[in-house]
Amino acid sequence: MRTLRRFALCALLLTVAAPGVARAQGGYFGQNKVQYKKFDFKVLKTDHFDIYYYAQEEPAARMAARMAERWYARLSQLLTHELRGRQPLILYASGPDFRQTNTIEGDIGEGTGGVTEAYKRRIILPFAGPLEATDHVLGHELIHAFQYDISGTNVNTNTAGALALPLWFIEGMAEYLSIGPDDPHTAMWMREAARREKLPNIKDLDNPKYFPYRYGHALWAFIGGKYGDRAVGSLLRAGAVAKDYDEAFQAVLGVDAKELSTLWHDAEFSAYRPIAEATKMPASIARGVITTTGGRGNLNVSPEISPDGTRVMFFSERDLFSVDLFLADV
Repeated sequence: MRTLRRFALCALLLTVAAPGVARAQGGYFGQNKVQYKKFDFKVLKTDHFDIYYYAQEEPAARMAARMAERWYARLSQLLTHELRGRQPLILYASGPDFRQTNTIEGDIGEGTGGVTEAYKRRIILPFAGPLEATDHVLGHELIHAFQYDISGTNVNTNTAGALALPLWFIEGMAEYLSIGPDDPHTAMWMREAARREKLPNIKDLDNPKYFPYRYGHALWAFIGGKYGDRAVGSLLRAGAVAKDYDEAFQAVLGVDAKELSTLWHDAEFSAYRPIAEATKMPASIARGVITTTGGRGNLNVSPEISPDGTRVMFFSERDLFSVDLFLADV
């Protein structure tokens, strides 16, 4: 995603655990975005935000307002930047409400936790279950707003800005600045990569097989730890101007992507190799209970052991038509 082809994706940056891509409505008969409700939005104004909400979510919207201003204070100081103009934030009470939004085209997947669109720099998100999750997504999406503004992203004038940079650069930065350097999900990915001796070079992170959120997060955590968090904003500015992350690395950090890859790998192997070596793989000490059958059953999630410990319930797509609940003997 190093060119203006990002504009073909409606210039969206989608969040968090399972990023989705909005699909154009025109070519999918019968898959129009159905709106079941009419939302009567009100506007809550804070120092920097115009927060759109409806009556059902007013108490939560006021909490989100405090979260948003707290994030703004952190990010504006860290990135040494004040957003131009007021920041729109559109809140929905639930995922089903969020997926009816007409602020963006196309369907929104259930795994999408929020969106920051580049046309009007609007942040759109639903409230998650725990407030901690909502706080994280809000911070993540506000970072995208800062990325757009700092880099001068403007789809109306075909100014790519942040959209000219790879997904691992943009999403990894948003994860690092919203989570911090330590995250159990990222640690799990890096530990496994270290065990397999398959840490990618930075130039290989464009390959979609390397999940940009986790690998990007790990790289930015290393950069922040070694060069300081002030380097983050400097790299964003340099990368947006050059439209090339390698030039940005050389200008700001004094090393190219190849040398930075070596430094990053050394740090990751030093941190995770001892843990990987001390850990036994499940297949060496246990037998598989839930396995692939007939080419199906590659996705098996949410296991729950029965009270007597003899059975396990789990969700799987091994059913012919959809994900379903299954029971297995253990």
